[in-house]
Amino acid sequence: MSIETILGELRGIKGYKGSGLMDFTGELLISDTTDDSIDFELASATFNDIFRGAHEASGKVGLQQTTEMVLSTPNGIIIMLCSGVRAEPHLHLIAVLEKDGNQALAKMTMNKLVPKFLKELA
Repeated sequence: MSIETILGELRGIKGYKGSGLMDFTGELLISDTTDDSIDFELASATFNDIFRGAHEASGKVGLQQTTEMVLSTPNGIIIMLCSGVRAEPHLHLIAVLEKDGNQALAKMTMNKLVPKFLKELA
């Protein structure tokens, strides 16, 4: 199964606007959008920096590294998921939903996709 096929599993979620897979450095490995205004090439490094900052900050307060982060805005939801800081490769998966998108299903689906990505990219 290709990483494109795996990422495509998010497309059926209500409110889906786009998704992307990054390595730990923020390099975008693949992206998919249904909204031309989303530029993952531009945004991936910034979102990755935010997520890495959350990794560090949550560790500093004794909670271990961040595994999931949700950002809510007036116009949508951004969900980020980590493969695990010790996973090889260490990946960050991001999904963008409309404000009324199915956040619960997106999170469940993303959690199912991470092991598939790890298997394909190992």
